[in-house]
Amino acid sequence: MAKKKATTSAKVKPAGSKADRARAAAAANPVRAEDVTQAPTPPKAGSAAPAAPARLPFRRPPSLNFAGVGRNDICPCGSGKRFKNCHGH
Repeated sequence: MAKKKATTSAKVKPAGSKADRARAAAAANPVRAEDVTQAPTPPKAGSAAPAAPARLPFRRPPSLNFAGVGRNDICPCGSGKRFKNCHGH
């Protein structure tokens, strides 16, 4: 018995130019209208929109009074840990 040579119906074409490949890729993946986004339009000159929202100045939280707290007492910050393991170092 002789082995039969396997043949395929599709033939391999040599690589074409970049333009040919680009056209083939564009045909395979068409751009849909919903995929394209509009470029943002610049605001009109007369609009009263602020450039950036106003920021409030940073305020520290009120400090806790740690005077009179023992090392093994519960920390007054409310964490539930002992003072020596929380704010005591």
